[in-house]
Amino acid sequence: RKTAAEDVQEGDKIANQSIRVNVDTLEHLMTMVSELVLTRNQLLEISRRNEDTEFKVPLQRLSNVTAELQEGVMKTRMQPIGNAWQKLPRIVRDLSGELGKQIELEMHGADTELDRQVLDLIKDPLTHMVRNSADHGLETTAERLAAGKGEQGTIRLSAYHEGGHIIICIADNGRGLNTERIKAKALQNGLVTEAELEKMTEAQIHKFVFAPGFSTAAQVTSVSGRGVGMDVVRTNIDQIGGTIDIKSVAGEGAS
Repeated sequence: RKTAAEDVQEGDKIANQSIRVNVDTLEHLMTMVSELVLTRNQLLEISRRNEDTEFKVPLQRLSNVTAELQEGVMKTRMQPIGNAWQKLPRIVRDLSGELGKQIELEMHGADTELDRQVLDLIKDPLTHMVRNSADHGLETTAERLAAGKGEQGTIRLSAYHEGGHIIICIADNGRGLNTERIKAKALQNGLVTEAELEKMTEAQIHKFVFAPGFSTAAQVTSVSGRGVGMDVVRTNIDQIGGTIDIKSVAGEGAS
């Protein structure tokens, strides 16, 4: 005879069971559900036009079941964003040694879920931005001490839900963007005129970092790349229907 504790333990084992399903199978199932939703909508429209009360109850039931099925299938595509962050601690450790900087990586909201395809598409942009923060954003230990800061710089990665959207923020407590250097580079690249620059806010000037081929790096390194970074990041984010923005405070950091 089983005790109550054993029954609970066995129930937990059953609840934690999972199976592997081929991605193509899930994609096909999602396509079929989309077709079902379309057909349901057509039937509801026909019923509404004809004022057919006989089918009102079964159609409402069909509508509810279809909505639940669609939600269930969508959930099978969701994965925690932490899956895209797994390699970042190792990358930051390696960069810390390569750049001679003390860097701490903080990660918050790793259990925030995203569609699997979106997750795959943001891995590279996330990695690039973390590398960018380590290389361009954070100062060396000597520079931080001279600026009255702690020896260790911090890169903070966070994800959370807000207003029906998922917000992913990468922030550092480094030197912030060099506005004057960005202005000079924008002029050099022919992106703007002196007259136009005078009318622009600092926030507008900072957006030049997303221009194709834009880089203020004094020299090319294996970390900072060849000036094809942030524009590619923006393109990738645009492709998944997202937006990207940048904020900076001189001497305090950027996000």
